Amino acid sequence: MLRTMGAGLAPARRAVLAAALLSGCADRGASSPDLPRERRLLWEDDFTGRRGSFPDPVSWTAELGGGGWGNDELQEYTDAPANVALDGEGHLVITARRAVPGDDSTWTSARITTFGKRTVVHGRVEVRARIAAGQGVWPAVWMLGADIQQVGWPACGEIDVLEAFGDTRTALHSLHAARTDGSHWYTTSRSVRERPLADEFHVYAVDWTAAGARFEVDGEVTASVSREALPPDVTWPFDGPQYLLLNVAVGGRLPGYPDAGTPDSVSTVVDRVRVYG
Repeated sequence: MLRTMGAGLAPARRAVLAAALLSGCADRGASSPDLPRERRLLWEDDFTGRRGSFPDPVSWTAELGGGGWGNDELQEYTDAPANVALDGEGHLVITARRAVPGDDSTWTSARITTFGKRTVVHGRVEVRARIAAGQGVWPAVWMLGADIQQVGWPACGEIDVLEAFGDTRTALHSLHAARTDGSHWYTTSRSVRERPLADEFHVYAVDWTAAGARFEVDGEVTASVSREALPPDVTWPFDGPQYLLLNVAVGGRLPGYPDAGTPDSVSTVVDRVRVYG
């Protein structure tokens, strides 16, 4: 079921997102919403476990498959330890690899999700990670509405906690929703960093309520969106449960394709995930 859902979602999501970000046009939410100062920890994963094992199946499932994902991407997602595994030292490692060194026709990677297992409503999600980098590499920490199989995308809502490309000097934070006519609406904020995000671990977070959402990198507020500032024809979809996804994509119209300087393998290393309500 997850495989079918993922394969059905991604072509629409990737194609629309690629076109939107490449165009550089987006509606912008204004002002910072009022958010609670304290949250209660609902669940966390510190990725302890045997080296080479899959992360806790109570929380995580791998989405599988390839086919370009609507964005002419190169990777096929697997659940193989070479692509997704604990390192035995308290980290989850998601690795994108060339199937044949020097050949960009096929990559393998991983995308894991908490769909059907862990969700949160009006909460806070924190992910501490050192993200993958390289030309044509697209690491992401994001969320989708748990009602996606009933209402589809973008009506289910999407929260992009962190996306980055290339040298990872720019952090992207986005919300995706539907207009009343069913068409796609989104807002994206870019935060330029002094050093590449891939150089070290950072804490990426989103905190949201019925009033809006706020994005952070290492506790610094990098973007905020107020529900009241949305266009009148946009339906706010973030009052229902959202689930978490972690992945590393490769190639596509966005972010472009690997080149000779892209390593044969690149990894996002996740230290912890914490979810508060």
